[in-house]
Formats: sequence, C-alpha cells, structure tokens
Amino acid sequence: MGDRYRLSKAANRWHIMARKGAGAATDAAWVSLGGCPSQIVAVRVYLALKARGGR
Repeated sequence: MGDRYRLSKAANRWHIMARKGAGAATDAAWVSLGGCPSQIVAVRVYLALKARGGR
C-alpha cells in the first residue's frame, strides 16, 4: 500500500496532498489540503499528518 499523504511543490508553493478513496491506487485521487510558501512549515504539517496516521 502506498502513502496516504505526499508533499509536492507547485507554483512556488508547497502543497500537502491527501489520497482520497479507499480503493486501488488507480481509483484514488489526490486532494490538496493546502499550500504554503515556506518549505519548513509545510514539512512540519506533513510530518504531523504522517505521525498521526489514520486517526
């Protein structure tokens, strides 16, 4: 199983993406949880989501 969250950069902003859908990877869609111009802040939010898991 792949990751539920990912961090990507688009248009000079760091976006935290969450996978929507519980089906196969081909059925999943990635939804942006928000963007931030600061890489440090985006990484902190990303790591907090990863540590929290599915709770």
